[in-house]
Amino acid sequence: EWVSYIVVESGRYILEGDIVVEAGIASTTIIHRGGQPFSGHPVQFQGGFSSTPAVLHSLVTHNNNDFMASMITNVGTSGFSVAMEAAGSGKNSASEDAGWIAFSPKTGSTSSTSFVIGIGNDGTNDGVTNSPHVIDLTGNFNGAPDVVVSVYNPRGWDGSWARGAGIWTMNKQTVYAEEDQVSDNERGHLDELFAWAAFLAETDLVATA
Repeated sequence: EWVSYIVVESGRYILEGDIVVEAGIASTTIIHRGGQPFSGHPVQFQGGFSSTPAVLHSLVTHNNNDFMASMITNVGTSGFSVAMEAAGSGKNSASEDAGWIAFSPKTGSTSSTSFVIGIGNDGTNDGVTNSPHVIDLTGNFNGAPDVVVSVYNPRGWDGSWARGAGIWTMNKQTVYAEEDQVSDNERGHLDELFAWAAFLAETDLVATA
């Protein structure tokens, strides 16, 4: 498998292309399990966003030495809530740290890179046995970019996380809202919101402020 990643030092910055970005690490002891409503620890941005940002997230610790994912809910212009996502796995953890990056949604280019940052859903179910969500990158890249995608303000109480769905080109990235198969074998999932950020491969993001 291929893994794309973005590294941002904790803090708030304005990047080339007038991209507003804020990043940090949040600790949480709250676990979402399949079938339960969502909750989380509140995280406040240092500064507000003019519109709802695209927030990418992933656990950066592995304290339980077992499966666990990250989850964010209640995303708004001033902050969000963070928790662990166990889905139907039955796994536990006393606490984990989640790294997060919030970008202002924007498409454009600079002298050194092109970028597509956004949030969205397509109105159709996104599970592995459904049709994947398609992120349109047409006209922005000359080769397959680095793309990072997260489930965003989840709707499906079974729990899910984003994973590539097989197409990764300069024109599109497909993605599933993947579920576990611990308590049952079905992998269908509701239509979810996704957040994504795509940059030219090996881009250095330069802060202007």
